[in-house]
Amino acid sequence: MKQLDIKLMHPAEQIAIIIGRIYHGGMTTTTGGNVSIMDDNGDMWITPAGIDKGNLTPADIMCVKPDGTIIGPHRPSSEYPFHRAIYKMNPKAHSVIHAHPPGLVTFSIIHKVPDTSILPQARAVCGPVGFAKYATPGSEQLGKNIVDEFKKNPEYKAVIMENHGVVLYGEDIADAYQRFETLELCARTILNAKTLGEPKYLTDEQILKHDKAVNTPFQHFMNVDYPEGYPFGNMPNRAQGLHPGPYVQLLRHGVGSLERERFPHNSFQRSALGHRAKRYSPGEGWHGRSRQDGQPFGSHAF
Repeated sequence: MKQLDIKLMHPAEQIAIIIGRIYHGGMTTTTGGNVSIMDDNGDMWITPAGIDKGNLTPADIMCVKPDGTIIGPHRPSSEYPFHRAIYKMNPKAHSVIHAHPPGLVTFSIIHKVPDTSILPQARAVCGPVGFAKYATPGSEQLGKNIVDEFKKNPEYKAVIMENHGVVLYGEDIADAYQRFETLELCARTILNAKTLGEPKYLTDEQILKHDKAVNTPFQHFMNVDYPEGYPFGNMPNRAQGLHPGPYVQLLRHGVGSLERERFPHNSFQRSALGHRAKRYSPGEGWHGRSRQDGQPFGSHAF
């Protein structure tokens, strides 16, 4: 599987890697779950609605501009409202992951939160976990319930969603994914252990002793580490531009550059500006007109 590089990869490529890892790891369904990144320009990059999560490419990832206009070949995830609400709540959040992994969904339907004290490092990675009341998926109320739960404890970075799944955020997508995968591991391990007997958990004292012994923050296990002076020194050829692949094109020139390469004779696909642009308003959903055919878009209930 392709190595994640949050320093050089475009947000769309980072999302394509992570959603693929989630899907192929059996942690969401074909059209379930969504991943987003908020970049430094205030643009939100998010997975599309109703598209097979096992085959997404960077060109499939949607961009939602600060004014609500969206650019891309599909519709943004129907769960866009709570992604937006989380970023508005906490400016330090730069990536949000939502999915329906079997272990955490099991906890969500019995209205419990998994105890991460089963392994010494798990609690440090996951932190305390909240539990948000049920609301209709894709609704503004769901976003409100999630944000209200996060606000109860400033240390919450993960919330179980009642009879739904889980939502987590991080300082970047590697941080969010590590928390997501570790929390699901805890949930599945507890469920498996219960088939043999009652799980035994570590005490606070045992975990504190481990934390003092390690005494270093947990590293992003998927991310690339660069030697001092990089990227101005020994930059890999492709990132240097000597052999520009499609993802480097995306990094430099955006989604439109990929579309020009894939669809050179299709005027609608040739440019990101040729994609339909819509605007999102709370309470109203997506609205707008195609820049090509002038036809109105449907409601946000997709």
